[in-house]
Amino acid sequence: MFDVLRDPKFIFINKQNQLKEVYDTLKNEPIIAIDTEGTSLDPYTNELLLFQIGSKKYSYVIDVRSIKDWRLIKNLVEDTKKLKLLQNAIYDYKVLKISLNMELQNMYDTMVAEAIIRSGLSRAEYGRSLAALTRRYLGATLEKEVRKTFSNFTGSLTKAQLKYAALDIIVLFGIFEKQYELLKKYDLTQVAKLEFKVLPVVGDMELRGFYIDAEAWKNHIKVIEAERKKIAQKLQDAIRPYYKIKSLDLFGNYAEVINLNSQQQLMELFNDKLGLDVSSTGVSVLEKLDHPIAKLMLEYRGYEKLISAFGETLLEKLNPVTKRLHPDYQQLGTFTGRFSCSNPNLQQIPSRGEGAVFRTFFRAPKGRRLITTDYSQQEMRVLADLSGDETLLEAYKTGKDLHSLTAAQMYGVEYTEDFKKKHPELRQAAKTINFGLMYGRGPTSIASQIGVSVDEARELVDKYFSKMPKIKNWLESVAKSGVEKGFVSTVLGRKRFFELPDPSDPNYNREIGKIERASKNTPIQGTSADMTKLAMVRINARFKKERLDAGIIHTLHDEIVSEASKEHAERAYQIQYEEMIKAGEAFLKRCPIEADGGVSIQWEH
Repeated sequence: MFDVLRDPKFIFINKQNQLKEVYDTLKNEPIIAIDTEGTSLDPYTNELLLFQIGSKKYSYVIDVRSIKDWRLIKNLVEDTKKLKLLQNAIYDYKVLKISLNMELQNMYDTMVAEAIIRSGLSRAEYGRSLAALTRRYLGATLEKEVRKTFSNFTGSLTKAQLKYAALDIIVLFGIFEKQYELLKKYDLTQVAKLEFKVLPVVGDMELRGFYIDAEAWKNHIKVIEAERKKIAQKLQDAIRPYYKIKSLDLFGNYAEVINLNSQQQLMELFNDKLGLDVSSTGVSVLEKLDHPIAKLMLEYRGYEKLISAFGETLLEKLNPVTKRLHPDYQQLGTFTGRFSCSNPNLQQIPSRGEGAVFRTFFRAPKGRRLITTDYSQQEMRVLADLSGDETLLEAYKTGKDLHSLTAAQMYGVEYTEDFKKKHPELRQAAKTINFGLMYGRGPTSIASQIGVSVDEARELVDKYFSKMPKIKNWLESVAKSGVEKGFVSTVLGRKRFFELPDPSDPNYNREIGKIERASKNTPIQGTSADMTKLAMVRINARFKKERLDAGIIHTLHDEIVSEASKEHAERAYQIQYEEMIKAGEAFLKRCPIEADGGVSIQWEH
């Protein structure tokens, strides 16, 4: 392998008639590798320079600028029977679709495969870059410095650039062979198949982007800034009597008494001036204070948080070509298999509270509609199915309010249709425990959430488990299994591995506690993630099969958002709903699944 890295064998293609040789050599190969090199990570502004394609024996580096007719290569790329090896496949999928009108089919992504194989293990130690994979599986060093030269391309290709491009596909075969053995060893092939089917769905989702009404967004930020300014002034006026500062600014107004964003000055205010004896000025501390200045500070912090999270910096991400936001979706953004989102993070746009209004600025362009559908209590239904608990299953099978039914069982109160109205505190306590247990939370965490002592919370949890022992048995069993086996699995077989601490470690019990909490949550959250991903794959296939002008543009845990033409929107919604239910039924055998949603001109929850 070291000789190959020093002197890679490849054929440079810079004439149209040479493509026939490439096609004839690779047309019968069951597995080929593909990569691209260009000037930008943005497929809409990228200038594609090189296209690399090859088999285990032959590697070709094609000068894109020299080729006009790509039909032969397109046949190879779009051949559904050939397995295509790639590293970070979504990037190349997008580049090829925009630059060469090719749609990659049947992909194997070495980066995604590595995330599946090492899910839960330290990312610092187990990197997923091509250089890291080459070092890990091939015992060789892959120099990546040349990559930077493509961004500042001068017009002439160098030998170093061609060698670099060739190596990027040559090393994929050795990595693939060793990864595939590990996927089989850990029984992860079904998980990998699902993730690879999701690749083109994510590629298209990122290419479509999300339209945003930028002017409406800016105007609302101005409103929030004005409200923040008013509250800030109220705060300064309220605390002025506690200080001797009476100076005026250049306009004859009172100068600010303190910097409202200075932790040191706020601690002095609350402790020395107000005598409230606080350990910090965090939201959780201020919420417990019955003082008008604390309430004003909370209100100020609320506006400050909205502005910092949703200011005009998000609009700087608008694509210059499409005028839309095109986030990066990491389909294995968490160890449970959930998506994460960045650049910008649209998953942080709240669906409730004051920040929810920001969702209304994500809209459908003229003549189009948005379809938003999300699973109803997806994770609770997964817990019901995995544990087999009769109370949870009865609630979902009969359509009763789960948290009310749980509370009725716990407190020995009769369940009624208006239970929520009659016993709101009992229902809230049951709801907190229902969701808290899924995340491995104990009495201390639950106590702080519902405002009771730790002992009272412990009694509530004990009462909960006495009425629903199957949930307790399942949680304890999966926590124990995670520690004993060093991993836990989802229904599909997705695994989260754990690095077990040394018994001599002074933090041993704390680390074991973390593993036990993760062991309880991963099968629930991971199965939910698998369900959503399967739904996305099936929705995408149905949209294409029925030739609808519709496509997925966003996903957030249990939610899928699509955009469609006005004419196709209702049909797209029907398909989206049907496929989400079917995907749920593929995983849950005892608990019914449900989804809610609709068609709108804006992003609604």
